[in-house]
Amino acid sequence: PRARSRGGMASQDARVLAYAAALGGVAAASFVLGHWSASAAEGPRRDQGRAEDGRAADVRGTSGKPEAAAPAGGGDATRSSALSEIAASIGTDELLKFLSQLPPKPLYPTTAEQPEVHSTAKAVLLCASGKGGVGKSTVSVNLAFTLAGMGLDVGLLDLDIYGPSLPELIRLPPTDVMQNRAGRIIPLEYAGVALMSWGYIKPGEAATIRAPIVSQITTQLLTGIEWGALDVLIVDTPPGTGDVLLSLAQTLPVDGAVIVTTLNSISVADVTKGVQLFEKVNIPPLVVAANMASFPCEGCGRSHDLFADGALGKLPKFLEEKGIGLMKLPLDPTLSQAPEYPSAPVARQYPFVRNPDNEERPAFRSFCDLAHVVLERLLGAERAGAGAGEAAAAPPATLKLRAGGTVEVRLKGGELRPMAAGEIRAACRCALCIDEMTGEVKIDCDAIRRDTSLRVMGVEPRGNYAVSVTFSDGHQSLIALRALEQLVGAGAAAGAAA
Repeated sequence: PRARSRGGMASQDARVLAYAAALGGVAAASFVLGHWSASAAEGPRRDQGRAEDGRAADVRGTSGKPEAAAPAGGGDATRSSALSEIAASIGTDELLKFLSQLPPKPLYPTTAEQPEVHSTAKAVLLCASGKGGVGKSTVSVNLAFTLAGMGLDVGLLDLDIYGPSLPELIRLPPTDVMQNRAGRIIPLEYAGVALMSWGYIKPGEAATIRAPIVSQITTQLLTGIEWGALDVLIVDTPPGTGDVLLSLAQTLPVDGAVIVTTLNSISVADVTKGVQLFEKVNIPPLVVAANMASFPCEGCGRSHDLFADGALGKLPKFLEEKGIGLMKLPLDPTLSQAPEYPSAPVARQYPFVRNPDNEERPAFRSFCDLAHVVLERLLGAERAGAGAGEAAAAPPATLKLRAGGTVEVRLKGGELRPMAAGEIRAACRCALCIDEMTGEVKIDCDAIRRDTSLRVMGVEPRGNYAVSVTFSDGHQSLIALRALEQLVGAGAAAGAAA
């Protein structure tokens, strides 16, 4: 759980940081910052980290949408043209409001022995790859910090026990990972993103561990970390399609996967295997990120494709048939540079997307677009006017208005469930219901849910991702269809439990 009322302690800690920086420079301040993260006995201080950081660089343009990538030479080498249209369809601010409507989900199965919910997330994303060496961890780290720069509470879990990469990409001062009184692991934090990896727990040690022990460690990392209330949890999975992915699918309520690959034949072949695995365990692949797809040359001003073995010609058709997006990420020498030593978040040296010197580089813009597209596909948004050869994904749910102002939700599988008007009204996150500056709820949600006189007067679809609902009290709400799907599912689960 977040501790958001520590104004006096936060200001004192800020003074300590400033004093340490004045005495010993960035290294001393970084050590103090690492000490905060390790000794926070009640959870990560995300708000404090953001205040010190001055927030990550804003990834939106003035219109509220991600700015278009600017490839060298004016070419379209950094991303798919189809996704360029997707990125322009829905504003980032609107996507964030839709994401806020999703109900928080427990990050582990509740049992009789452990009935309390200590960690939740509104969305759980996997960053996966069919083979190693494609830059999956680099993509997951920069995606996590890009989402955090949008104002989301983000957690990043490195689930690779044999070869953890997170400690190399986000270097923290030497510190002991701590547990709270309940025995749960306290995540470390850097620039407002909660982090955990086996490499932080056992730094510098070769993981010569047998498979049964690895399975136990994986389960502990999945269920024994006190993340608190997150908006998004990103899990950086080990490469391949092994037991870890199966255990993860059985433990966490995963909403979708980002598959990272390179555009050579061997890697693309593994993409098809990964898609088949995710389909078997009911995890929807959202987008394939083709990493290092091109090299924007600063010398000649042109962009050069790096793989020419014909693999790209096969991939788009396969992904279109599956309804999966394709995003190209350019090779950038700056992106591949790992930090040599820990640096305080206020220095904004790493990761790549936090460094303001990188904002005009094509890779920076591509990560902004990737984050936007991931949110769109997570929420079920679909580009209007998809081509004839493209698979148009069905909406996650539809809302049906019945006589007397009652409504029913038809789920993607065809099941029809009734829903109270008060439940939809209480889920509204417009400026009249939520203070956009503080996040404070300005309406009495419990009273609205109990109001049996509330009726739905009108329902108007908004694309393939949301619906505008007019209520008998005169209020109008824009609700994400994915939120409706999860709200009606949560209500049915609660009723079954009762």
